[in-house]
Amino acid sequence: MTEQEPLPLSVIICTYNRADLLKQVLESLRSQTLPQSEFEIILIDDGSSDNTREIVESFQSCLPLKYFYQRNAGLASAKNHGIFAAHGRIVLFLDDDDIATPTLLEEHLKTHHEYPLENYAVLHYTRCSPGLTVTPLMHFITEIGCFLFYYPHIKHGDVLDYTFFWGGRSSCKRAFLIKRGVFNPVFRFGCEDIELGYRLSKFDLRVVYNSRGVSEMIRPLTFDDFCRRLIKQGGSQYVFSTLHDDPAVHRWAEMEDAEERWNKIKNVYEEKVKSARELDKVANTKLKLNLEPDEVTNRLLYNAYWWVFKACKIKGISEAKEALEKNVERCLLR
Repeated sequence: MTEQEPLPLSVIICTYNRADLLKQVLESLRSQTLPQSEFEIILIDDGSSDNTREIVESFQSCLPLKYFYQRNAGLASAKNHGIFAAHGRIVLFLDDDDIATPTLLEEHLKTHHEYPLENYAVLHYTRCSPGLTVTPLMHFITEIGCFLFYYPHIKHGDVLDYTFFWGGRSSCKRAFLIKRGVFNPVFRFGCEDIELGYRLSKFDLRVVYNSRGVSEMIRPLTFDDFCRRLIKQGGSQYVFSTLHDDPAVHRWAEMEDAEERWNKIKNVYEEKVKSARELDKVANTKLKLNLEPDEVTNRLLYNAYWWVFKACKIKGISEAKEALEKNVERCLLR
């Protein structure tokens, strides 16, 4: 393949201070069934202060790997950097805490060959790594509440809408992005993928689900980790809603009566979080002791998770709205 010819696939990985996890991700890309002559890895370092560069350098002799450093600017900016640095016809966005199973890249290309039109993207399946302890929290957010993934509700071969254009597990034609739009850098975390998908839906974006392409999440999440994540997510949802005056966007972003709902729960929020945290600790202790959780404990725990995780999003929405209003007020007073 000559330098002038585009590669079939570019894998774009954006990372920030996760050197140990990144090492495992890159190791997984060494054993792909897709020949290395048919793909490249574009690694965007979003201002890491750990040993990310050294980890990348240790793989450059055994992987088709290109490294780019940028000052910390957030996930959307880093993804755009990757798009413009890539030379593949297809770009696959892979998270820095997900390892690729051996056929992942090959499965993405297979589906793109089946759906060659530029408006077709591909979504693969992500599961917890066998080496990751599936805590009650992890089980709940992936299989019960579907706060992290929605896989129980879709099946292999489904052709889905823009709300399934999920960052870190989707691929699309690079030319489609260059022609129709890239990520909005206002999003530092969360919603950058769905917001872009919404804009691309105006050009008939379709997302094909290939359950045979698999990545595995290797980063454990704690209760407090996930609460912080959902608060950020709520803030990004609010920003999404301000960019597009569309009822469908407002429904997806959960804007309806968000401020009113927050006012109703904000006085009990901290106590509810504290209670859920204690229940989570009890469930984790039982897991460590190999004790089966009883039905009552599970019901109490899941009810607590539901309440707190929904409340965290509402809190994030409220805080983002308040911050924006304060910024507008400051600008008007200048």
